[in-house]
Amino acid sequence: MNKSSLLLFLSLSLFLSGCVEPSMVVGQPSAAVASEAVDVYYIERPNCNFETIAHINVSGGYFSLQAMLRNMRREAAELGADGLYVQQTQQLNTREFLGTARAIRCLPA
Repeated sequence: MNKSSLLLFLSLSLFLSGCVEPSMVVGQPSAAVASEAVDVYYIERPNCNFETIAHINVSGGYFSLQAMLRNMRREAAELGADGLYVQQTQQLNTREFLGTARAIRCLPA
């Protein structure tokens, strides 16, 4: 692979992976969990009292809502959250999404 092909490949990889901005941690993170263990609350409010661990912002670069939510969920899992409370999503054009969410931890009842 020549130098220009490598540069094109790396640039395209970064664009396709989207942009999850660094989380603004406002609570106490804990040990990472599997992303499958993080419940996503997209339309409804979480059915528990919770604390916010971090705010997660996505500034575009995702070709589907599902891909954006998957990466936000992965980010929440790395902080040890058990929930992702989606605050806002927006489709900028036919091929780009952005959004904000909270990585949360449900509190014992």
